[in-house]
Amino acid sequence: MAGALTLLLSALLPLAPVTVNDPTVSWPANASAPRSTMLALSAYRPLGMEAEFGCGTARAAQAAGGIVFATIDSGAPDATQRGLVVRAQGDRLTINGILDEPIPPGDCVYRLRGDHNGLSVLRNGTEVGRGALPDVHVLATSLTSLANPDLSVRIRVDDQFDTSPSPLKIVLMVLLALAAVTAFGCLVLLERPRVSLRQRLGPADLVVPAIMLLWVFLAPMSDDDGYYSAMAKNVPFEGYVGNYYQILNQGFTPFSWFYYFLAKWQVFGFAPVVLRIPALLFGLVTWFAARRYVTRRRFAGIALGAAFLAWWLPLDMGVRPEGVVTMCGLLTLLAVTAAVERQRLTFLGLAVGIAGIGFFAHPTGFTTLAPLLAGLPFAWRLLSRDAGWRTVVARVLAVLSPGAVAMLLAFADGSLRDFLHAQEIFKKLAGSESWYTEFARWMFLLNQNDAMANYAKRAPVLVCVAAMVWFVVLFTALRARRIAVPPRLALAGWSTLFAFFLLWFTPSKWTHHFGSLAGIGSVFLALMLLSVVPLARSLAPRVPAAVLTGGVLSVIAMLGLAAHGANRWPYSWHLGLPQVAQPPHLWLLKLDKPYWWLLLIGIVAYVLYRRRKDSLIALPVVIVLFFGVNIAYLVGGFAIATVRTLDTWSPWAASVQDPLARRCAAADGVEVLVPDGTLSPLRDGWFVLRDTPIATVVSGRPSVTYEYATGSGRVVGSGRLTDDADSVVRRTLVLPPAPADATAVRLTGDASPPAAQRYLRLRDFLPRDAAVAVAWQHAFLFPCQRQPAVRDGVIEPVTYAVQWGDTPLLGVSDATWAPVRGALFGDVLTSHEITALPARLRDQPGAYPIQVYRTTPRYAVDYSISRGSTTLFGWEAMR
Repeated sequence: MAGALTLLLSALLPLAPVTVNDPTVSWPANASAPRSTMLALSAYRPLGMEAEFGCGTARAAQAAGGIVFATIDSGAPDATQRGLVVRAQGDRLTINGILDEPIPPGDCVYRLRGDHNGLSVLRNGTEVGRGALPDVHVLATSLTSLANPDLSVRIRVDDQFDTSPSPLKIVLMVLLALAAVTAFGCLVLLERPRVSLRQRLGPADLVVPAIMLLWVFLAPMSDDDGYYSAMAKNVPFEGYVGNYYQILNQGFTPFSWFYYFLAKWQVFGFAPVVLRIPALLFGLVTWFAARRYVTRRRFAGIALGAAFLAWWLPLDMGVRPEGVVTMCGLLTLLAVTAAVERQRLTFLGLAVGIAGIGFFAHPTGFTTLAPLLAGLPFAWRLLSRDAGWRTVVARVLAVLSPGAVAMLLAFADGSLRDFLHAQEIFKKLAGSESWYTEFARWMFLLNQNDAMANYAKRAPVLVCVAAMVWFVVLFTALRARRIAVPPRLALAGWSTLFAFFLLWFTPSKWTHHFGSLAGIGSVFLALMLLSVVPLARSLAPRVPAAVLTGGVLSVIAMLGLAAHGANRWPYSWHLGLPQVAQPPHLWLLKLDKPYWWLLLIGIVAYVLYRRRKDSLIALPVVIVLFFGVNIAYLVGGFAIATVRTLDTWSPWAASVQDPLARRCAAADGVEVLVPDGTLSPLRDGWFVLRDTPIATVVSGRPSVTYEYATGSGRVVGSGRLTDDADSVVRRTLVLPPAPADATAVRLTGDASPPAAQRYLRLRDFLPRDAAVAVAWQHAFLFPCQRQPAVRDGVIEPVTYAVQWGDTPLLGVSDATWAPVRGALFGDVLTSHEITALPARLRDQPGAYPIQVYRTTPRYAVDYSISRGSTTLFGWEAMR
């Protein structure tokens, strides 16, 4: 009964009523003296709007500049396509193509009413035009005073992902938890399983955790550390887990519990080292679970340690959820194995609960179901053993009841509607991949010029692919000969195979998703390395030449292909790192050449033969050596980079010297060029040079000529100054160094007068309380910068931006600045005045993709907001 109730309440939980935030913005704050205001909606389009003004107000706006009110800067190229512009000009009133008519004489009242059905325009109660609800980025007007204060606008903000459980849902969750505990508790009491946490430790249990701990300080960023940490950082303001940077800040229900956890963890600080500690903890649990799985075998610690570190180090040290997914996946495998070996359903129920937790951590959590699929035949025999159908049903319900934990994590603060609406937004703005585009992930992995395809990420995945092929061949041959396959190898092998299959169903195809397989995959690799030779010998004393040749060729091909990946890391400046953008090599020894691995196999086989050992062991030995070389090259390379940059700056040196980021990490290593006073003017547009960098500010497509002259007036240097860009963004261009005998400088063209400049550390330049738009690519490295908050569906205006880009203005061309992506900064280019400031990495020659901007909002924030709420069932949409 308790199991049936658990199942029923779990199904009802996504449908239970939730309380939805329903804020409303009122403007102007002072109707007699209206002021334009910033108002960027994270959903872009409101749920509804009401506006009212009289004909006298329209005539007053015409005299003041023409704009009665607008929801976007009227000068934007696509203003009437995206926003609403109510304009009074030439005694006519126009509204976005919806209305174009003479302003009636005398008194009249215009009302605009909008909801999910569209926008209607009424004059004196009669509808005179219809259109669509506009995007809202500002509320602007030409008016500064009104004798008859009848201008009013009310915006119903779309903040429908900000939900909280209703009282009824809270009761349902309490009942669900009690039912699940009762059902699973009955199972535990009936079986009384013994759980032993004792585990024999070996040298590997000291070496592997030590390397993992060192990696906390040395590791480069993972692909989305900046993105995911920023998402978690905004949770306390918006009240839910949103996409933050783009896609209209759509919610992440049901894959959100991990970000709530990360938001709570951030109370300890935002330093990279601090944010990596959860990944370290997940990794340590995974390691010791793996050791418990691969146990009582000679050389098990070496084989497992090499496989695990080779997989975990490059893919799971960060704030992405793959680390917790791989932990849950391996714990699920361990629990399924315990259920099979001890014939206890309790462990099977535990496996269901753990798999559910991992499943709802991230879409790659699908892979945690792999051990359950692999163990299904064993589980069914256990469930149906010596029982009628009623007992089988009761057992199934009790085993499934721990899955209630996952449902509580997934839908405690969300609903079915949240999930469906988020998917609708994502598919419309970004599009999602499907199982039949899984080849894209492998194209990324094998793309030599992509950081997602580096040698360290390739190594475990490609070796595992080869191992899976030979596992299927070996398993089939053993079963055909009626030779028993070790159960742990069988479960790990099929779990790994199913995990790769389940990865097909993720809606994106990035290579960092392979990190979710680090636990299951590493134990499978270790067991294959330890078991393949004895099992092959059990089939035949002499392995057929064709099989041996195929094994050798598959190994050397995969090792060479893996080592061909470049030493390149996503969104990293690679400071101090040796052999950047090259495949790993040691002097003349190029590790991507298969013949070196063939030679090594031959040498190891000969040594084994001379020692009267099975020379076939050479294949697993060389694979373990390959993993060891990868680990040494990876950790050693970043250790060298750290030592090289201790007296300058790098992310790894900063983590070692300043793990709590008291000096603000990258903001201490980046310098920005700022004005340092004006130059004294001379005749004919000349200015006295100073012994500092000289710069000018341009916009549009600049064509500026500079000249340097001596005290006698002789021109000693000249040239053209441009950045080959064409943009309304103002840019600071730095003049080349002046000749030694030059004393004056002159500029001709459309540019500001030359000014002296000086470099200032970014941490000293950016105010600590300023809202700074830091690019997702490297936001992880800027812990001191306060990111703009999204609260009540409204985006806080930004005053500075630190962006990623290696060509002029690329930083403000990123997807997070594109309105078509529903981006966080999609309105900034039209609602702010932007000036690009030259930036560089301190003490580092050469150009790096770092860009700094001063972004000044055109208007102050001048509106009032009232917070209401609406209670809806989990399937209902906001109207």
